[in-house]
Amino acid sequence: MIFKRKWLLFLWMVAVLPFLISFTSPQESRVNQKKIERNRAKKEKEAKKQYNDAVKRHHNMQTKETKARMKQTKKESKSATPINR
Repeated sequence: MIFKRKWLLFLWMVAVLPFLISFTSPQESRVNQKKIERNRAKKEKEAKKQYNDAVKRHHNMQTKETKARMKQTKKESKSATPINR
């Protein structure tokens, strides 16, 4: 009799457990996806900041004449490019 109850309890748990897991998984996956997106955005922001800092360092290391030529080239490339930036 006790063995039969344990067997029924085991079967009930095996039958109910997948339903419990299926109800919690979508919420967890949405939360995890949001975390991944936040981390990706944070990394992209940090990479962009590092890039801009590197460009500024490069620009500051140039001579006055080189800076003037870089500025002129930037102006010319903007006017020659059909896409407005």
